[in-house]
Amino acid sequence: MPIYLYPLIYSISILVGLFNFKKFSHNKPLKFFLYFLIYTLVSEIIGAYMGKILVVKNNVIYNSWNIINMLFVSYLLLSQITNKFKRIIIYLLVAIFIIITFVNVLFYAGIFEYLLSKNNLLAKTLVVVVVIIYFTEVLENDKILNFKNSLFFWIALGIFLYNIAFLPSIALFKYTSVYGMFQYITFGLNLIMHTCFITGFIISKKEFNS
Repeated sequence: MPIYLYPLIYSISILVGLFNFKKFSHNKPLKFFLYFLIYTLVSEIIGAYMGKILVVKNNVIYNSWNIINMLFVSYLLLSQITNKFKRIIIYLLVAIFIIITFVNVLFYAGIFEYLLSKNNLLAKTLVVVVVIIYFTEVLENDKILNFKNSLFFWIALGIFLYNIAFLPSIALFKYTSVYGMFQYITFGLNLIMHTCFITGFIISKKEFNS
C-alpha cells in the first residue's frame, strides 16, 4: 500500500478543520483535537520515512502515538462529561492505563525496541469504553436533541467505529496471517473515521461546539 495514503487522509481532515476553524476555535479541547491531527500527520510521515526509506526501527513513533491517543481521547471526551461517577470511572481507566504502560515499558518491552501490541490493544479497548461513557452522557441530557450539530459527537463516532472494528481485525491478523488483508482493513477503518471527522467539521455548528 502506498505510504502517502495515510498522510493524504490526515491532510484532508486537517485542511477541512482549518477551513471550519471558526466553528470550534472558542473550545480548547476541540482546538487541541486539530493540533492532535497535525501531530498524527507528522508522526505518520516520520514513521513511514524511518520504516520505508531509512529502513530503521520506528516503533517509538507508533508506540508514543498510541499512548498519547488514549490519553487525549479521554481528555477530549471528559470535557463533555458532567456526571461525577462517570468522570471518576474515566480517571480510573486513565490511571490504570498509565500504570500498566509504565510497567510494560520499564520491565517487559522497551518502547524503542518493540511494538507494544498488547498495550495498543488495551488502549483501544479503553478508548471504546470512554466513548461509550460519553454516548451515555449524550443520551441522558438535552445534547441528544442536537447531537448531529456537535463536532464532539462526530469525533466520538469516528473513534468508536475505528476502534470497535479494529479489535476483531487484530484477531484476524494474528490467527490467519493475512497481513495484506489487515492493511486494507485498517486503511478502510481510518477512512471511515476521518470521514466522520470531516463530516463533523462541515456540518457542526458553533453554538453546539462548547
